[in-house]
Amino acid sequence: MPLDLPKVVKYGSEGIRRELLKRNSEILKYSANIGKPKNGVVVIIKPSDKCNYRNLIDILDEMKIADIVTYTIVNNFTPEEAKLLAIN
Repeated sequence: MPLDLPKVVKYGSEGIRRELLKRNSEILKYSANIGKPKNGVVVIIKPSDKCNYRNLIDILDEMKIADIVTYTIVNNFTPEEAKLLAIN
């Protein structure tokens, strides 16, 4: 179960980048406290059918800018995620 409910954010410094930087910082601090200082956030990128090539490149750019080193791109959705996508 996620700690926060899903939310809609934009690309750029005030959107997804801020969220990625914040989460990565929180996870790195936690990891350092438990003796594993290099364990940062893991991001799962799930492009929807509405995603285009530009969207995927934009999010990969944000991973680089935010220094997210562990991420993956997958193409499957749970029924709950499919419902969330249908709402938006």
